Amino acid sequence: MAARSALQTTLLAGGDVAINRLRARGAFGALAPLFQKAGVAFVNLEVPLSRGGRPQVEKILLRGAPEMVNALTEARFDALSTANNHMLDYGDEALLDTLALLEERGLSYAGAGPHLAAARRAAVIERGGLKIGLLAFSSIIPRGFSAGPGKPGINPLRVHTAYETWRDVNEYPGTLPKVSTWADPEDLGRMKRDIRALKRRSDAVIVYHHWGTSMTHRIQDFQTEIAHASIDAGADLVLGGHAHVLQGVAFHKGVPIVYSMGNLIFDFHIPFFTDSSKQAFLFGCDFTKKGVQDPHLIPCWSGDFEKPALLSPQRGRGKAIASLMHGLCEPLGTRIEIQGERVALIPGEAPEPSGGTAVYFGKK
Repeated sequence: MAARSALQTTLLAGGDVAINRLRARGAFGALAPLFQKAGVAFVNLEVPLSRGGRPQVEKILLRGAPEMVNALTEARFDALSTANNHMLDYGDEALLDTLALLEERGLSYAGAGPHLAAARRAAVIERGGLKIGLLAFSSIIPRGFSAGPGKPGINPLRVHTAYETWRDVNEYPGTLPKVSTWADPEDLGRMKRDIRALKRRSDAVIVYHHWGTSMTHRIQDFQTEIAHASIDAGADLVLGGHAHVLQGVAFHKGVPIVYSMGNLIFDFHIPFFTDSSKQAFLFGCDFTKKGVQDPHLIPCWSGDFEKPALLSPQRGRGKAIASLMHGLCEPLGTRIEIQGERVALIPGEAPEPSGGTAVYFGKK
């Protein structure tokens, strides 16, 4: 995964990081050298790093000590997403503390800010002779978390949900409704404008989306809609998170859509998490002037309060993850092929979304 010659670099991305442990040093374990060697290393920071602020009410609350930033710098992350549904768990003060801390430590981020214009702002880094831009959006938006003019918050991409009764419930009592989801047209248009603008000044554009439904492998219609719109506007790679379990990888116009990489570090006891929440993978690829090359996965295991572990796709838990990803990717038109200690992704074109009701692993 080492950075390569001019006009080419590598990327290594991980999933959600909610870190709050006794020691920051060594938190990423055997994964740290891989991130350190990558041309661009990325994760979603799922917690504010602050001791300030006030807790939100009626909400699962996540927060990490400011010292946890040392784990991020040790792994040498180049870019972080801060667009998610926990970044304001302790209000504006904790969010602004976190952003100031990241800036102080030289960690680039996108997806949150002291106002909407800042939350929309891209992180741009240069590696291997390429200028790579990152935008981050969240469709999982607790009340009051959206950034606005003069209001701190996350970069919102709102989603609408409708429930349709499709059978005569007198004859079929208890029939579940069909669920339809779609992106808010105004927010979707804003997203596309921001991607186009970033594309004009970058060689490659990464777009991160915090989206989907927690604790299900199933991809919702709005995820596919947003992913395709991102790529149509110029994204070279779409990364996603939030589900806390793995979801498939699709391709649209040859561009990868990584719907969910799972939890990479999650130092909190969440009652509805299962062993499926401990399955994770890293997504790797090469960036060139021609786009993404050599997309692949590296299976990982994310135990509670443990260092994430690298797994072999040829045995044990790693083989189970590879098998799961085969089942999740195949309906999306993507084939997988085990190549040594990684899982190659063979591009195909995803079919049109078919919709459906989410299937949960636990109660929320």
